[in-house]
Amino acid sequence: MNFIHPGLAEPRTKEEWRAYLDDIPPARPDMPTFAAYQRLSRKEKILLNKARDDYHSALIIVRTPTMDKIHHQVRRRMRVNARQAAGARRGIVLDGPATIGKSTLVKMLAYDYEHELREAYPERFSEQYIVEDHIVDYTPVVYLSIGSQATPKDLSTALADYLALPYRSGATKSAITRIVLEHMRLCGVELVIIDDAHFMDLSLQEGKVVNDHLKYIANHTAATFVYTGVDLKRSGLFLEGTGSTRANQTAGRNTLIRMTNYTIKTREQRAEWLTVLLSLDEHLALYHHKPHTLPRLYQYLYDRTEGSICALSDLIREAAIEAVMTGEEAITKDVLDRIDISELAQARYEKTKASPSRGRRTKRTSDQVEAG
Repeated sequence: MNFIHPGLAEPRTKEEWRAYLDDIPPARPDMPTFAAYQRLSRKEKILLNKARDDYHSALIIVRTPTMDKIHHQVRRRMRVNARQAAGARRGIVLDGPATIGKSTLVKMLAYDYEHELREAYPERFSEQYIVEDHIVDYTPVVYLSIGSQATPKDLSTALADYLALPYRSGATKSAITRIVLEHMRLCGVELVIIDDAHFMDLSLQEGKVVNDHLKYIANHTAATFVYTGVDLKRSGLFLEGTGSTRANQTAGRNTLIRMTNYTIKTREQRAEWLTVLLSLDEHLALYHHKPHTLPRLYQYLYDRTEGSICALSDLIREAAIEAVMTGEEAITKDVLDRIDISELAQARYEKTKASPSRGRRTKRTSDQVEAG
């Protein structure tokens, strides 16, 4: 029996990563006129609405100036590391609150990079050979999402599993690590992304052991390491000023990039926020949605999401699907008010609504949008 693919999950292996690279998001469906839509049979409407739901579920990822700037920094660091002498390469640490879009940002970085390599060196991706009864093929990107309370052995086994390397169940950490390092060299790994690094709990003694293990792996590969996480500044990756030689050594090898939610205090900040809203607004597949509605609601949307791109994307995607399900065919403030994206975001929004200065601020910023 053939089932519909349920969508992509977080990649854990090179095969799943390649599926992510090869995935083509649903295209905007061809929409007849609204009068013709109303004349469709029940089955035809169901199929069209399902296609629109799929399209809205995978709504575009807006490439913001902030994303472009961080991508540029990482790519520059990768070029610096590419042919330097043997030894530790300098990495990048992306630190910021949850739901800010760090994981999306690094996946898009790796997505762009590997697709560029596929275009420039297609022959590399078609070559395979056998080493010790398993296949070695070109794998320039490794993407790992760290599980809770990961140990040094967990990291090595996660790398081995990603690269499809066999190992005995009772193998030691050192034995697995040795195999991993050898095959990272054979597979041509250039970029290693360690997502959700905060789950390593680097403030604890065990976490420091994990940190040392990460440094050991980074020291013995030619790849650039990029870490993402929450509150990493106060973790074992950046323990500056404590007198710890190990911590200062780690801080000296990595550049910390702080990611924050959008703010709309200045004209430039508002312009970038409005650009994001306009991009989302233009890609909706709804019959009665009025152009530029989302930019006109920019203060409301900012209050609902506190400037979080992830929260904004969740809110708009769910509102678009709500508009199709109810037949309203437009995203309005009434539709948006029915969507609770998270308990935390909703609680913060209720607090914002209760603020005495909110009314004055909303009127002032609305006037600025109309004037602009």
